[in-house]
Amino acid sequence: MSKELVSRDFHPTELMKITASTGLVPKELAPYVKPALEEFRNEMAAELGMPDYAWIDKGDLPSRQNGKVGGGMTKKMVTFAEAVLAWNYKNRRLLSDS
Repeated sequence: MSKELVSRDFHPTELMKITASTGLVPKELAPYVKPALEEFRNEMAAELGMPDYAWIDKGDLPSRQNGKVGGGMTKKMVTFAEAVLAWNYKNRRLLSDS
C-alpha cells in the first residue's frame, strides 16, 4: 500500500490506548476492518482444511465447521491481544523501573 493512501501511521501502543479508551477502531482504520476480518476468516478456514471457504455457501456447512472457523479466529485474536497487553505492560514496567 502506498504511503499516500494511509492518512496516519499508528504505533501499536497509541492504537491500543485509542481503542481501549473509546471502544472504537480509529475512523482512519474503520474501512479496513471488514475486509481484514474476511481475509482472516478465509485464512483460518484454509488452516482447518477448507481452502475454498470464501466461495462455499455457509448454509451448506455443518455448524460445527463454521464454529471451528469462528472459534479459531477468536482464539488467535485473544492470543494476539494478550501479547500486545503483555508487551505494553512490560514496557511500562521497564520505564517506571528506570
